Amino acid sequence: MSGSVRMFNYRFIDRKLSDWELQALCWAIVHNTLFDPLPKTRQLIKPIPEKRFKLGTVPQESIIKLGKKEYIDSFFESGMLQLGSYSYYNKFNHSEIGDSKEGIVTLLAKTPSGVIGGTYGSGYNQHIFCASLGNPDRKTMERFGYDSGFVVNDPIGFSNAIAESIGAVSHTFSRCLYRPHKAVLGFPRKTINPHIISHQSAEIVNAAKHFIKPERYSHQKEFRFLWEMPSDLSGSEVIDCSSAIQYCSPLSLNDLS
Repeated sequence: MSGSVRMFNYRFIDRKLSDWELQALCWAIVHNTLFDPLPKTRQLIKPIPEKRFKLGTVPQESIIKLGKKEYIDSFFESGMLQLGSYSYYNKFNHSEIGDSKEGIVTLLAKTPSGVIGGTYGSGYNQHIFCASLGNPDRKTMERFGYDSGFVVNDPIGFSNAIAESIGAVSHTFSRCLYRPHKAVLGFPRKTINPHIISHQSAEIVNAAKHFIKPERYSHQKEFRFLWEMPSDLSGSEVIDCSSAIQYCSPLSLNDLS
């Protein structure tokens, strides 16, 4: 069993589109209006190709998880770590943490039969762990209400350890990219029937679709870990991830700017 898929404003154009037309279609989907193949310049949105997302690539910058001291201490003492979900962040009432549109993305794909597009909601069966890239500053910590943190020194080991602890179907990680509009262009390797709507419909774009965020969050410099589970998740869950401790070290507050 896989996670649920939500779909809004589905489109299928049964021919190849020029780059200009593709951007016009993206604009029409985002704004829920008719597709005009001869739009005005301002009526264009350029989707990010999925290859721009470096899935599974270890960054050169430090990966920092900020949090409240009691929870950071609990992780190093007992291995207990909180993993979120899209459902959790959709309902979280905090301007820096919550996002009611998390999991919802405009997707387009070039296929042999034409261009598929729409606004999709998916990933509801994934555990999420959000960190940030680079050295944090005190102002950022204050925005979140945090007073502690830790460094993920080995993201591959960390991700694998948690995947084994929770029995994940698959897992990956990547830095997030930020744009005014969450729109991603895919090139599906498997055949997608544009006339049948199913859980495969959101597979027109790979996991890159889970690593794009609105530009207003760009100061967060998020680095995200994802673990796919067999079915949808609700809220957050505190899990014993003791095996992941060895890949982390406490954040020294003396390093803050």
